Amino acid sequence: MANFNTHLNTAVIITGLSSAALLSAGHIDLNSALWLWFLGSIGGLLPDIDSDNSTSLDTIFNLFALCAVLIVMHYITTELIIQISFVELVVVPLLVYGFMKYIIRPIFEWITVHRGSCHSLLFILLCALLTTQVTWQLNDQTTMYSAIFAWLTGGFILLGGLIHLLLDEIYSVDLSNVEIKRSFGTALKIANFDNKLITLASVIAIAGLIYVAPPTMQTITLLSDWSRFKLIS
Repeated sequence: MANFNTHLNTAVIITGLSSAALLSAGHIDLNSALWLWFLGSIGGLLPDIDSDNSTSLDTIFNLFALCAVLIVMHYITTELIIQISFVELVVVPLLVYGFMKYIIRPIFEWITVHRGSCHSLLFILLCALLTTQVTWQLNDQTTMYSAIFAWLTGGFILLGGLIHLLLDEIYSVDLSNVEIKRSFGTALKIANFDNKLITLASVIAIAGLIYVAPPTMQTITLLSDWSRFKLIS
């Protein structure tokens, strides 16, 4: 299978080109392009989150913890409209980070197996839809662009994850010795049917996320129009 640097660099290049194409076509602004590029790069590491001793796991969980801190602080200051003190500004993020690192992460490591459910199309789709829903909920839902941007964030997570799975399958083929390694077929799979409970829970979660997902028509219409795209000025 491909290593951390290969996964990261390939995801950075492909998702960077993809976000640049959207920017060139006038579909998104620069800030959105940079955010989508970041999400696509993270998506390129996401399937290795089930490896207990991987650099991907450390990187992704640190980013998850950061996102959790930002979401909690956003909710407290914006939704609850609470003015918090300096001490609370320090203590609350530390509590959230500690919860993610010392409670959520060990539980996740305990229930996952490397090259298991996380190395599947079902898991990547679940992460993509979850990202779409979170983005949709955190933005102003009255604007047309919020639905478009929400779907694009999920799409880039999906793109990054697919890049990861494809790379692992490509690296499972030994071209020099013209043979297929034992790991072939363990990455790019629909789901981990050995763990039926997790697979069933994932399917139910995906169905629920699709049911409450933002409207798609604006996104389809936007991505169907590439008349403003310029390869060379």
